[in-house]
Order: sequence, then structure tokens, then C-alpha cells
Amino acid sequence: MPGGSPKRPESTPDGWSPRTEASVWLGLGLLGVVVVWFTVRAVEIDRSLDAASRQLASARPLDAPPPPAPAPDAGAEPHLALAWTAGAPGEPAEPQASVRRAAEELLARRLPHGLRRGAVVRAVADAARAPEEPRVLALDVRAAGQPEARFYRFDGGATGRLVDEDGREPVPSPWQAPLPTLRRTSPFNPKRMHPILHRVVPHEGTDYGAPSGTPVYAALEGTVSWVGPHGGHGKWVAIQHDNGVETGYAHLSRYAAGLKRGDHVATHQLVGYVGSTGRSTGPHLHFSASRNGVYFDAETLLATRLRELPADQRDAFRTEKGELDRELDGIGDPLPAAPRPGGEDEPASPASDSASQPRAAASGARRQRR
Repeated sequence: MPGGSPKRPESTPDGWSPRTEASVWLGLGLLGVVVVWFTVRAVEIDRSLDAASRQLASARPLDAPPPPAPAPDAGAEPHLALAWTAGAPGEPAEPQASVRRAAEELLARRLPHGLRRGAVVRAVADAARAPEEPRVLALDVRAAGQPEARFYRFDGGATGRLVDEDGREPVPSPWQAPLPTLRRTSPFNPKRMHPILHRVVPHEGTDYGAPSGTPVYAALEGTVSWVGPHGGHGKWVAIQHDNGVETGYAHLSRYAAGLKRGDHVATHQLVGYVGSTGRSTGPHLHFSASRNGVYFDAETLLATRLRELPADQRDAFRTEKGELDRELDGIGDPLPAAPRPGGEDEPASPASDSASQPRAAASGARRQRR
């Protein structure tokens, strides 16, 4: 209308102009886009941080301690770890008692002079087989005045013998000990001062202390060349062997029933009993050996010869030895042995010293056997 007022834009029902409403909607759209962008970025950042955290956790420093070893599976064999002092009082419960007896029998054969009373023994055994068939896997023995010795049962090559720390196993010898336990009281000595005659008289054998009545066995098969009194030897048995050696067993209290000259005896056959007949200061066995009438040290017949494991078995032995050493080192100290009247150092034979008290109970040590 000429000369009239300009036409005002129509308003929306809520009072906004169309231009204002468009601006609002545009702003809301931009805000939504920004919110979506920030949400996507936040998710990406969270994923990146999680990946970095896992990477840092897996990157362990070189000097950091290794992670704990996984628990053994159900197929691993449990081991029994125990320690005792030879000659200590008290009867251990099974299966410790069976393991102890088996260990002492092995040591009696493996040690040069048997297992002495007061020696501390540690053992690791396969508990799954005890007590019916105790299988001793490793032994540690410490005795006063003697270096520590360790032995391991190594089955490489199906030997099953006790191997020492240097990987040496004993070579089977045809000669066997004339007594159940050897406790040397006087060695072979061509210049010995005689304890009764008080003058230098060659000691042409080795004396082993033992209670009167202890069984005496033939060291090797052969033919009996003497049964009867023999001067200072007292009651004496001599056996001629096929290799030209004659062994003698002196100061006996009595002979095996029916034994006579000319009899053939087997290795480890009973020939008599320890006594103190002849020139003797007390019950013991005088064990001698001669060849063509010339006496030599009879203990050399009983000496254990050792041989190294084959080269292709040494790495496996060292690995197994390391595992068993860790178990032996973890065994606690046992109770001390009760002192004997008079303080005598006597051997601890498996039969007479079966009552000892293991202090370290069954350990939880388990190792997967190969």
C-alpha cells in the first residue's frame, strides 16, 4: 500500500521467525555432528590406550624376575622329600620308613665303608611307589670328617644305578663284602705295631669291627682250602678262587654248619660267624687276600670302579640332576642321633638302625618324569 508501513514477516506459532528457526536447526545439526565426532574419537583413543597397556605389560625388563612356573598337571608324579640322622630314635611312619630303609641299603653298597651312625641323610623318592616299592631318586649324605656326597638314580640306558655328581656309575664287581656292613678298624699295613705282641708285625689283612656272631660270607665263589684252627688267626676259613687269589676269614667264633675242606662255595655264601679267637683284642673279622703266597690289600678287591656315563646321556643327566638338587637343597634339617654309650662311631646298618625320625615331611615337590 503506497505510503503505508512495510509488510512484517509472518511469525511461527511459537513466536520465532522462519529465519530464526532455520538458524536454530542448523546449530542443532552442527552440534550433533560434533558430538558424534567426539564419540568416535573417544572410542578410538580408548582402544589405542588398551593396546598400548597390553604391549607394556608383555614387555618385561630383562632383569625382572621370571613369572611363576605354571602348576604341574595332574599327570606329574608326587615326590616325597625327607631327612633323618642315622641312628636317631623313633620309628617313622610309612611311607617314610620304607624310603629310609631302601636309601640306607643303597648307601651301604655305594659308600666305601657303609653308612656311619650320625650321618645326616636327605632323600627324594617317588611317593607314588612307596611304601610297597619305594624308588629313591636322589640322596645326599653328610658324615663327620667326610665330604658331602650326592647320588642320583639315572635311568638313561636303563642302568638304574646310583650315579655320583660327576656322572659316574659303579661298574659291577664280582667281589662282594664279607660282612653285611663294613667298619674298618685296622687297614692292611706291612709295618704295623702289633697291639698284643708290641712289636712290628705285618698286618696282612684288613680288620672289620662287628659284634660276635655276625654272619661272614665268601667274597667270591671258590673252593674251601682250609677250615680249622690256624695259629694267631684262630678259627680260620680260606677259599681258593679261580683267578689265583686266596681269601682268608680269621678269628671266627664258629664255622657254617657242615663246611669242610674241598667244598665249593658260591659268592656270598655263609662260611662262618664273627668272633675273637686266636690273637685278637675283641670281636672282629680279619679279611685277607694273597696271590702265590704273597699277601696284598684285600680291600682293593672290594673297591668300586667307576665309569662315566656315555656322552649322549650326559646332557640329560645334568638336567635331571639340577632338578633333583633343587629338591634336596629344600629339605630341612633332621633330628640329631642319640649318642651311644662310650661315644663309639659305629656303622648304621639298615637292619639295626631302622628306627630313625624323619623331620621333613612329604614335600609338595612334584616333577614331570620323562
